[in-house]
Amino acid sequence: MLAGVVPAGPYTEPGISGYVGDDGQLAGVDPNNSRVNPIFRDWARKVHRYSPSPGVALMWQDTSLTLGPATGDKLHVASLGDVDTDITPLTPPGEIIIEFSDHDNIISDKAGYDFAVFENGFVVIDTDPSMGSVAGEMFGELAYVEVATDPNFFARFPSVSLTPGRTGVQGSVEVSNVYNLAGKHSNEVNNCTGTPFDLSDLSDHPLVLSGDVDLNNIKYIRLVDVPGGGYYFDEANSAGYPDPDTAPEYNVYGSDHPIYDAWLTGGSGGFDLEALGVLNEQEFIADINLDGLVDMFDFVLFASVWQVNFGEANWIERCNLAEQNDTVIDVMDLNVFVSQWLSQEKWRH
Repeated sequence: MLAGVVPAGPYTEPGISGYVGDDGQLAGVDPNNSRVNPIFRDWARKVHRYSPSPGVALMWQDTSLTLGPATGDKLHVASLGDVDTDITPLTPPGEIIIEFSDHDNIISDKAGYDFAVFENGFVVIDTDPSMGSVAGEMFGELAYVEVATDPNFFARFPSVSLTPGRTGVQGSVEVSNVYNLAGKHSNEVNNCTGTPFDLSDLSDHPLVLSGDVDLNNIKYIRLVDVPGGGYYFDEANSAGYPDPDTAPEYNVYGSDHPIYDAWLTGGSGGFDLEALGVLNEQEFIADINLDGLVDMFDFVLFASVWQVNFGEANWIERCNLAEQNDTVIDVMDLNVFVSQWLSQEKWRH
């Protein structure tokens, strides 16, 4: 059964652009008119371990292509492969572990997002019911994201996936229904974006509370493919995420959900890692578009969601600026925005 057209969801956080133009504004990949976004302080340098699922073609197993800055090139990837759980016994999904063991590239929990993962997904242009694709949605393969200080203990980011059913072999997903899974943002030459992750989302994880994972000393990031047939689940309920459909009470989701994406695929199927970038600290939360400057571009975004509640159309989580995050964009958030007006990040140049 195909998922079909589904309404936009509540998880509208923007991706992190891999490139900016000479004016500092977000841009596509252009060797003459753009450069790597200075919000990135480092990129993956070393693969600790790579374990693709069976059936990945050799041409898609070159892990050196995952190192260095994002390129926006769909072929510049290493694939984790796919798993057919309908036919074969459950096989562990493919995974890759990126190592950040050098003193100067270890990841820590700072203000804002801490790193971003680039897959090679793209926005669907034409609707094709026979293939499960819907114009405006994204064809992208999803992965769990986990972090570790010691490679024997990985803490997984709790995720949400509200896609209602199987999408088909070339099916698309409405990415605003997906949260904390890598691969939900488009990465093409003209729209090279990565999915951002904030280590503070793991502050209550049992491995963090026990001290086995130190959020200020992250040396490993593991990406685990999610075969999209609905056999793997999010943590919407178990992580205590609020269900926007229960507003204004915002009760916790009633259950965890099966995760769906394009399935079953082959060759270069499953999650395809293109790049993994470490981010500079974002000191000014009012820099909503993450270009390093709090200006009119940010105000336009902020004004567009004035008095909007979580779960309503056009909600933008990054506009929820007040320290005590709530479910509405209001005067408390405006006060934060005004206090940071025209502030500039140290990394913007």
